[in-house]
Amino acid sequence: MANEAKSPNPATIPLKRVTLYKHGIGHFERRGKFKGPGEIELLCGPEDIDDMLKSLLVLNVEGGGLAAVTYDSAKTLPARLSEFGFDLRRCHGLLELVAQIKGSPVTIKVGSTKVEGRVAGLDAVEQAVGESKIIEQQLLLYCGGASLKRYGFSAISEITLNDPHLASEVQQQLELLFQSIRKKDRKLLKVELTEAIEREVVIAYSIPNPIWKTSYRMVVDEGGRVLLQGTAIVDNVQDEDWQEVQISLVSAAPVSFIQPLYDPVQPHRRKIQPQGHNSQDPYVAERAHKFGDGFGQAEGMSSTNSFELQLQERFKASKGADDSGVQSVAAPAAAGASWRRLGPLPNQSREAEAVNVFDAAQLQNVEVEVSESGELFEYQISLPVTIPRNSSALIPIVNELIEGERISLFNSGRNPRFPYAALRLTNTTGLTLESGPVTILETNAYAGEALLDVLKKDDTRILPFALDQSVTVVVRDNFERKPFWRVRAWQGFLYLDYKEETQKTYNLENLADKDKIVYVEHPVQSTLSLVSQEKPVEVTESFYRFRIPLKPKEAHSLSVVEEGQNYQTVRLEDFDSPDMAAVKWLMDQNFVDQQFHAFLKQVIEKRTVIRLLLEQRKAMHEHVAELKSEQERARENVRTLGTSADRYKTAIDETEDKIVAGIAKLNELTGQITELRKDYIKFIGQTLQSDLLVQMATT
Repeated sequence: MANEAKSPNPATIPLKRVTLYKHGIGHFERRGKFKGPGEIELLCGPEDIDDMLKSLLVLNVEGGGLAAVTYDSAKTLPARLSEFGFDLRRCHGLLELVAQIKGSPVTIKVGSTKVEGRVAGLDAVEQAVGESKIIEQQLLLYCGGASLKRYGFSAISEITLNDPHLASEVQQQLELLFQSIRKKDRKLLKVELTEAIEREVVIAYSIPNPIWKTSYRMVVDEGGRVLLQGTAIVDNVQDEDWQEVQISLVSAAPVSFIQPLYDPVQPHRRKIQPQGHNSQDPYVAERAHKFGDGFGQAEGMSSTNSFELQLQERFKASKGADDSGVQSVAAPAAAGASWRRLGPLPNQSREAEAVNVFDAAQLQNVEVEVSESGELFEYQISLPVTIPRNSSALIPIVNELIEGERISLFNSGRNPRFPYAALRLTNTTGLTLESGPVTILETNAYAGEALLDVLKKDDTRILPFALDQSVTVVVRDNFERKPFWRVRAWQGFLYLDYKEETQKTYNLENLADKDKIVYVEHPVQSTLSLVSQEKPVEVTESFYRFRIPLKPKEAHSLSVVEEGQNYQTVRLEDFDSPDMAAVKWLMDQNFVDQQFHAFLKQVIEKRTVIRLLLEQRKAMHEHVAELKSEQERARENVRTLGTSADRYKTAIDETEDKIVAGIAKLNELTGQITELRKDYIKFIGQTLQSDLLVQMATT
């Protein structure tokens, strides 16, 4: 068809840099020369489009105009095509298209003649060709007035859509159908540059990408040297190859979230009554508020400089090579600066000795530039990396001799009999080592595996990797309750404080023919304080660590003594005779504060008075009850004897007088007891305490 709108040629610019983070986001940077006018295309998956729209950055490095960035609608293809008055999906040729645009103004070209009109329909006309008949499709064209003409499609060489809107819709549908066949569900973004000049363009965005992972190998030789090799595992799940890109691996985990920006959002609006129909509800704005014993390091750890110098001298003597190939380990730069790590040892071989795994590993050079600022640590791979689409790569990031010590680590909660073989490492690489699995090799053989947590430079970790059955441990527990050492009075109670001592003894025996260093982990309990003569070399969040050197076949006992406090209570408000005996027994002790002794004395005196009155009231209550019983017997006799029971009537009256007097006495005693109780409760509510000069035996 003629008069189609001319569209710019879409293009892409190459991917140059990929930065991967530990929280599932990758930052991608494209850079390249582009001559406009034209469009730069970006394709992304439907799960990436929200992050793409949130982070997309377009820079015209050399200046010039940047038009809008356009992208596909969130509507599905069938929904978007259904908005048109015709559907090109049903058109297999010109006939189907013409059949859908009835009434449209067109210009057709028949031979050298152009005819204008409106499409009225299609006719199938039977024509004789020799002895046979064929059916020819013809266009029925309304040419104005009362004229309708038919033109055979075989004679029509061109049809021009005279309506520009219809021509534009045809072009839009063709573009939609073209995008649908490129890749299913892919979202297309177009960056339009309007000026006809060549300039350098940078496009950057952040979209989901698998986190980069780390794995390590540690080679330990008989001399105790530790070689650390680390690799980063990088996954390319994008639909394009990463060809010669700069890779940066960042250990920080910035805040990241998904906000739906791609799907159109039509907010719900409240429907209100016509103005003046209803009054508004009262509204009160909320008030804005204004918010205004370290332990020494273990012995036996060699320094980095002497450790590396000795190793370099060993290799110099073995080969006699010059020193130019030896690269010393550079000190890390200041925070925020960049520096380069090189392989520490030259490519040299031994005479009359095969190169083992340890030595071969040292011959590998690793070039990584790192930068550090605050909590962020970044590995920048110096050489460009190529990773095909849907592939992964292992990228070396560290190959260093580090400071380490071969130890055994015992934790009764992990294994009650044997410690774990472990490496105690100090990160002398100058790098931040990310968390990951570690494979340990000893004397060229597989020794075990461990997990490494994030390790900052100069920090220390212990990596258990196997069970060490050459050291046995037997644990014994003992408990002792100490005598009272303090007495406290508070809110009607006496608190008798005493101390409890727990002792855990670790009996270690080295069954091997070589020296062992055993670290014993003892649990830290917040209610107990450590009183042992042996002090731990370090303390973790949950454990004290004790360092025990053992000679071959040597046994050693480690006693860890801890002390806690407890108390026994005595209720003073209404204690009985056993409690009274305990308080009187306390009176015989020596108190630092004599005021507390006087307090106990008054407690006994006041409580004794109350107890005596209680006994009197009890006796009087029993006496009144007995009088009432006698009076009842006398009344029974009167009822039986009648008028001859005058003697019993007199006894009833006398008993009644005694009962009245007894009840009065009971009321008097009750009142006295009530007043004394109020005074006593107030008295024992005070707060006092005193240490004991001489500790008492436990009762």
